Amino acid sequence: MTTSFFSEVLRIPGAKVLSREEAAFHYGADTGASQRLPAGAIVIKEVDAIQEVLALANEFKVPLWPISGGRNFGYGTSLPVDSRSFIVDLSQLRRVYIDVKSSTALIEPGVTQADLHAAIKKSGADLLVPTTGVGPNGNILGNALDGGYGLTPITDHFDAISELEGYWGNGTEFRHTYQDLNCPEMAKRWNAGTGYSWAGLLRQGNFGIVTKARVQLARSPEATRILVFEWKNNEAFINSQTDLNKLTEDIPGIGGIIMMNDCRILSTQVDTPLASTLTGEARANYLKQLAKERKISAWTGLGTLYGSRAAVAGSVKDIRRRLKNCRVWSFSPDQIKQLQKIQNYLPQWGFSSLRRHFGALVNTLGTVEGYPIVAFLKIAYALDPTAKKLDLHSHPAKDGAGILWYAPLVPFAADEVERYRTVMSKCLIDNGFDPLLAVTSRSSRTLSGTIPVLFDRKNPEDVARAKNCYRQLVKTGLENGWPPYRLGIDYMDMIACPADSPSAQVQQLLKKALDENEVIGAGRYEHVKPVAPFIPAPTVVPTLPVKEVEKVEATGQKAIEPQLDYTKVFGTRLTETESTEV
Repeated sequence: MTTSFFSEVLRIPGAKVLSREEAAFHYGADTGASQRLPAGAIVIKEVDAIQEVLALANEFKVPLWPISGGRNFGYGTSLPVDSRSFIVDLSQLRRVYIDVKSSTALIEPGVTQADLHAAIKKSGADLLVPTTGVGPNGNILGNALDGGYGLTPITDHFDAISELEGYWGNGTEFRHTYQDLNCPEMAKRWNAGTGYSWAGLLRQGNFGIVTKARVQLARSPEATRILVFEWKNNEAFINSQTDLNKLTEDIPGIGGIIMMNDCRILSTQVDTPLASTLTGEARANYLKQLAKERKISAWTGLGTLYGSRAAVAGSVKDIRRRLKNCRVWSFSPDQIKQLQKIQNYLPQWGFSSLRRHFGALVNTLGTVEGYPIVAFLKIAYALDPTAKKLDLHSHPAKDGAGILWYAPLVPFAADEVERYRTVMSKCLIDNGFDPLLAVTSRSSRTLSGTIPVLFDRKNPEDVARAKNCYRQLVKTGLENGWPPYRLGIDYMDMIACPADSPSAQVQQLLKKALDENEVIGAGRYEHVKPVAPFIPAPTVVPTLPVKEVEKVEATGQKAIEPQLDYTKVFGTRLTETESTEV
């Protein structure tokens, strides 16, 4: 059946089909060392091809795995949950239309942060790109649909989407109800519509394919301040959580505040101090001494303030007044730019406080001003002793980096933050990993934790240890009431609910109504369906590394069959750069 599907898709104009082996080569590298390789791939070059591909998928009951750009590092990169799936690569659909009047951008699925920034600049509008740590090549739509967030004024990126167009799994078209009511201008501005709303089904859902989206963009404010918070010890950090909680509600212009422990700050240093062979207590003492030498506080926070000059100035004073046992630094973008010009002229014997924050300030500057940068990818290379210099071609998965992101939600309360710190640190240390902890304020009620599990992808034992640690983190988090807000493809089974639970039953009803043949995103955030096991490819292309595998035929006789050696393909650093053509 898959062969027939493959043959039929080849006939579709505007779509290019890749075999299993070709798809494995182009999309198979994953920072999490997943082996859930796809059955093939379909590269969409024209948006009209999507409906035809969807019709064939329903006819042959072939599951599809749509991706916007495949840079979901730490959560599966490009790979599907179900190995029977064909990747549907939408990265070449990159049209952008800026509507200055409504401060929105109408985008296709493949539009990147760099694409959007260029379109905004060309339009002359003073708008901010909803930036993320993945950098210029990160996709706007893919990040939003997976629940991504950032530090710009509209923190939750899915909340910034006002219109979605596309097809449910069964081929039924969807679009904003105001389009059908002939009120297109309000569709740009009011995402809820009137009456029922289905848009939320597409957030971490597997019911349809989005072909176009309108993103509401924040206008550049009159004033912006980048805040740096320093807590000298853990007790001061925990005691400040109640006041921070109130501040995030009382000050409307404050963005997300990311708070990182000393180990997490070390992981972002350009000289990769984590790249040490020390283990256990010796490693802990080494990191502690490094933090002391570099004058890194027990906890450091980065936050943003947006608004009028008067409001921002007053907010800075209020924050400093209300936060006890915390040093608060405040910089405008212009001040940081001036510091960049004079930093080389500052005497080496002083300005230690400023020096230890300067790199973070420069990196944060691009993010808060809506300009995508590559600096935040650095953490993926934290174990690389060569201290790789990042550029637009940096691709952690193809460069061999090993990283899994664990991202639980935690109540914004002092006792919960302390319990989270203690429990998660123990889980990581017990498994031989550094406790690289951070929490970000998502609202006055909720924090989003982010923990990178860094490992050597070329070492099978290290890979197994990292995957086991990740499962323990998710399990421990759920036991403590901290569900993951986002999850990697190998771990979707960990959020399964009982089959007779309301959540599972509603999801099954929706799936039957909108995608009866289950062709969209098989296994993606599903509450009941078991995750499909890895299915190895039975054939290879001659140019790729192969290994001989003994096989028992139905007759009972043994035969030797060549198979693709994925260890050789993905265990080494791939050198080819990305292209818009496959």
